[in-house]
Amino acid sequence: MARLGPVDTLPEPQELEPLLSAALALPALKPQAARLERLLRDYARGLERKDAPLSVALVGATGAGKSTLLNALTGQSLAREGEDRPTSSAATVFAPEGAGLDALAQAGAKVVRYTPGPQGLWSGQVFIDTPDLNSVATVHREVARAALERADVALVVMHRGSVAEATQVEFLSEFARRRALVFLINFADELSPESREALKSQSRRLAAEQYGLPLESVPVFAISARAAQRGEDPSGEFGALLFHLKSLATQAVAERVRRTNARGVLEEIITRVEGALKETEDTLARTRGALESGLARASESLKTDFDSRLGLAQGHLGSEVRSQAAGRFWGPAAWGMRLSYVGAGGLGAATLVARRNLPVGLAVAATSTVLDAVRDRTRARAAETAVVEPFEDDLAVESAARTALAEARSLAHASGLSPETLGLPDVETLLAELRSARASAWRYTLTTAVAETVARWWRTARWLLLPLVNLPLLALMGHVGYRVVRAYVEGPLLGVDYFLNAGALFALLAGAGALLTSLSLAGTTRAVRRAGLERFVALLGALGGRMGESVQESILTGREAARAFLRFR
Repeated sequence: MARLGPVDTLPEPQELEPLLSAALALPALKPQAARLERLLRDYARGLERKDAPLSVALVGATGAGKSTLLNALTGQSLAREGEDRPTSSAATVFAPEGAGLDALAQAGAKVVRYTPGPQGLWSGQVFIDTPDLNSVATVHREVARAALERADVALVVMHRGSVAEATQVEFLSEFARRRALVFLINFADELSPESREALKSQSRRLAAEQYGLPLESVPVFAISARAAQRGEDPSGEFGALLFHLKSLATQAVAERVRRTNARGVLEEIITRVEGALKETEDTLARTRGALESGLARASESLKTDFDSRLGLAQGHLGSEVRSQAAGRFWGPAAWGMRLSYVGAGGLGAATLVARRNLPVGLAVAATSTVLDAVRDRTRARAAETAVVEPFEDDLAVESAARTALAEARSLAHASGLSPETLGLPDVETLLAELRSARASAWRYTLTTAVAETVARWWRTARWLLLPLVNLPLLALMGHVGYRVVRAYVEGPLLGVDYFLNAGALFALLAGAGALLTSLSLAGTTRAVRRAGLERFVALLGALGGRMGESVQESILTGREAARAFLRFR
């Protein structure tokens, strides 16, 4: 039986129960829940039965001589020999008077009490005589399995034809790691010394290959149970068997056997939990990789879609850029920059008309200003609609969302899990996230990106463009002021036409300055658009990261419990 470090450092069953209960949340562990709970009960029994007599199960095929061996060990005719054993479907427990048998009684075994005597070769133990393993009735193997679940040691009784019997090998593989096994080749008096050694070697090899037991430490004895009843030992190995069994029956060794069995049980539980944890981690890693791959493919089409939407909102972005740039300017050119080309053109036309008819010019100026304000509001709403529109009619983005999730969700279904168990969203949820990312990127573009880009433009424009635009206007204002003062001092006073012409020239210079400033901002608008696109890509990346973390954090309680279980290795 395999070992897992010192057998005196075993955790209490109460410590394992909540961990196992939580670890059963692992999808790969759920189908094994019944067996794991049975193993945990077996583990608890192994630690609780410190002072009880050793429970020894005799297992083997039909005609192997289990009952004969039992009678030889107890020195009494307790079990019937040589009968049609497969007709019995119940295990029989032969126990000394006064031995506690609660666990065995619960298994439905028939209990026969006996009084140990000096005639017994190894009397005083609790013996469990099980149905034959190679019986055609599968219920016999289930009864033997239930009996061995409650035994400490299994005496595997074989004849020459049952050493490698498939049903026996399969049956014992379940217990090899959590029970002390002793292999007995019966009817040694009918075998030559060479045959005995060959069968013993075959038994050791099978134990090593099929059960993972160390080859050199597998206890195998060639005996004759019938001869032992007569007090004979033709093979010379029955005495060695008795010495081995009696060493197991001492209180200290018996307790160690049970704790070693319990350690074997714990190892099996840990192995199963570790396998389920690894399978779950692999599934999560594959799912996350598939999700990231799908999002990467979808992000290209989403990026193209968002860029085209920003293109539709280019006019409004330019207006926002001019408005924020005008806030940093001062002077008449800044007033013009707050107007669109339509508004600026209207004011220019109003100036020219005012030279001939002042009321009409003022009316044209007022009308163009109102139209410009209405146009600006309409364009802002149109831009918002173009960039952040409902997804119901957004087939391209919906297709991208389905593409992003398709492989990951298919992988979840292939693993027998619901996508939600692995933290995968449905298409509608992803669409809502993409909608939020697009709206957030648009808000960023319209505010932060515009402000930061204009700030970079202003660092140069304040030293070059501002003087170039405002100096002619200041010069004109200085010239008009000089002429007004001179006319007032020297006479005659200036006429209305002079002021109209000066005003028209002033408006033209301011318009030209605003136009020049707007032209310098053309590259700034493109930079704002690039910044918005980069923001959208970053938001997609962050969304992918959050979704990947959601997958990675799924089934977290079960995985943490499984990792805690591995600490007992």
